[in-house]
Amino acid sequence: MKVEIEGEDSEILTELIKRRLGIAPENASELEIDDNLKAYVIGTGRNGQSVEVEIGPDSLHLRCEITQQALMAQLCDGRAVPVDRISRTYCLQEGVTVLVRITHIDRHRRHLEAWISDDQIARFENWRRQRFHRIVAVGATQERLREAIRTCRVERDVIDVEELAFIANSLVCKLGTEAPGIIAKIGRHVGDARLYAFVPERLDELRTGLE
Repeated sequence: MKVEIEGEDSEILTELIKRRLGIAPENASELEIDDNLKAYVIGTGRNGQSVEVEIGPDSLHLRCEITQQALMAQLCDGRAVPVDRISRTYCLQEGVTVLVRITHIDRHRRHLEAWISDDQIARFENWRRQRFHRIVAVGATQERLREAIRTCRVERDVIDVEELAFIANSLVCKLGTEAPGIIAKIGRHVGDARLYAFVPERLDELRTGLE
């Protein structure tokens, strides 16, 4: 979808939209090294050696990869860990919003690479330190999620619903409540929404190798 903005306040409105939703560049020529952008996870690469993301809300032709080496350096303290395990542990899975920093641009081959941005790393670290289990929900509005929480009578187990992006939210579980158990209860009440469990203990295991 394309939206044109006109008028004397167009620059201000454009900047607000960029910060709130992100604006998809139309081609690689608009990108520069170290650009920080909002992206959406597509899945793991075909060879299982990277996480593929799509830059911007709607730009099917601008895909980018975060390599296994980058993921291990940023999220695993340099430990050798399979990409699929990293993606599950950090909820870097289909449809999830992730902030990235462009690190390599090959305009001829239309090949882009990125690292996870400092802001996104800080978010992960904050979630880990808080020790709450979370459910990253993609594809359902807050109203739909809150209704599912009420229907399943887990209001005391889910203490907050935080917006991450358009129809992407983080359900914060009460300390001691396990995210997979809540997913099992509310999953059939949120339609086609995808629910992913963020478990701080799994991050600890990934970094230390201690299970």
